[in-house]
Amino acid sequence: MITEKGYKFLIVLIISSFLSVLTPTIILVTITLLSILLLDYLSLIRKKVLNLKLKAEVIAGERLSFDLPPLGEFVNQKFVKFENKGKKVDAIVDTRFFGKYVLKPKVVLKSFLGLFSVVKDSGIEIDLTIYPRFLREVILALGELYGIGGLGYYNLSPRGLEYVESREYIEGDPINRIDFNATARTGTLHIKYFLDEGSLGEAIIFDIRSPGRYTADYLASKFLSVILNSDRSIVLITDGVKTYRYEGNRDYILKIALYWVFKMALDKGEEIYEIVPPKIVSELEKVLKVNRGNGTIESPYKLSYGMKEVIVIAHPLYDTVKLLRFLADAKNRGIKVKVIYPESPWLDSEDLERAYIEYQSFRKVTKVIEDLVGG
Repeated sequence: MITEKGYKFLIVLIISSFLSVLTPTIILVTITLLSILLLDYLSLIRKKVLNLKLKAEVIAGERLSFDLPPLGEFVNQKFVKFENKGKKVDAIVDTRFFGKYVLKPKVVLKSFLGLFSVVKDSGIEIDLTIYPRFLREVILALGELYGIGGLGYYNLSPRGLEYVESREYIEGDPINRIDFNATARTGTLHIKYFLDEGSLGEAIIFDIRSPGRYTADYLASKFLSVILNSDRSIVLITDGVKTYRYEGNRDYILKIALYWVFKMALDKGEEIYEIVPPKIVSELEKVLKVNRGNGTIESPYKLSYGMKEVIVIAHPLYDTVKLLRFLADAKNRGIKVKVIYPESPWLDSEDLERAYIEYQSFRKVTKVIEDLVGG
């Protein structure tokens, strides 16, 4: 393919060809231009691509970039965009959707003078593994349970946390939050108290239902984040048929939370070895043996547990009427409720028509929720 610069060069060549009948000098110029054109085209043909294989792993929702040699202008793909930075190229991966992918980027090769260009396979193969976004919270939870935080795999720290104050240590509190300054000052063991997702609740309601793996991953991540940053809450988990009620020490609640998060993922057809790094599978298998209990057919959306503050993590298009009645009742009683719902659940829709219908329904329901919660 001839570039814009090549077209300009060709126009000059054509004009020179017409004028060559007038003078031998112009004939010589025309032959020179033709030679340059041919040599530049040959320089493009002789350009070689790389034979390079790369492996990359990242948690969904986080930015991944790595350097590629400046072969030319790389062509953006579904999951990856390229940015030229001097002698290096950044590959920026869209990691919203977890899974295993093989990327084979194409590159626009240009001739030496830039008169010709062609799109070719770059010869670069990227073996990409995108883990679910809830893996971050899973690693933090396992770190508390077994003292293996980070697992030597990711350098993680709690995010989205707002420090509120220090308070006296209570059995079951995470050791990694000990406030050594306050402890030394008072002579009594203190821990740092954090606030996450805008509020801590005495009750947490989690509906595990979702239309697909993207929404399930998002809700699971939010649920684990709330559990990790809550203190001795009542946890109510529903699958739409039964409601399971849990109370207990922190380790027990963490194990229950991990159990339900992986039940969500495995029910979507995932294999545990595909959604977590192999080195933490053995630790997870211990957790997944926890007894989940029998559950009851009672709806979780009832203010019958002496609730004062509640966090609901759910897709609002499931049990919508019950959820809205619950929020209205809580508002009348002066009970503070925080609702966490998926940001773009229509991404799990099978086609554009269904996605549009779900988008419209979702926006209407969430508008009512915001009015009830914030009003």
